[in-house]
Amino acid sequence: MARKITKTGLTRKLDKAVSDVVRARGKCQRCGKKNVQCCHIFGRTYLNTRWLLDNLLALCPDCHMNFAHKQPILFTEFVRKLLGEDKYNLLKEAHNLIYKPTIEDLEIKLKVLEEIR
Repeated sequence: MARKITKTGLTRKLDKAVSDVVRARGKCQRCGKKNVQCCHIFGRTYLNTRWLLDNLLALCPDCHMNFAHKQPILFTEFVRKLLGEDKYNLLKEAHNLIYKPTIEDLEIKLKVLEEIR
């Protein structure tokens, strides 16, 4: 008997898939170091932007923790410059929308990300 697909299981798979895609960028988008982590511009709490590739950066552990998390004003300025003002504003608007994904929504997102990987 096949296991039932759950939102929690799909969420974990989506998190792994976006992390793989972002880490494949290969180097920190701030300093250029090779060891990278997946960093969310707008936090993972916001489901409507959680898996958007435009909301994710490849940052080395130092830039992720000591820049993105500890210097939010400088981080925001960096992101605005990196993305451009228009793209940043669209992303900011999107993260404020209320979104409760269905299992079907999550399955579609996962399928798209798996094709990118």
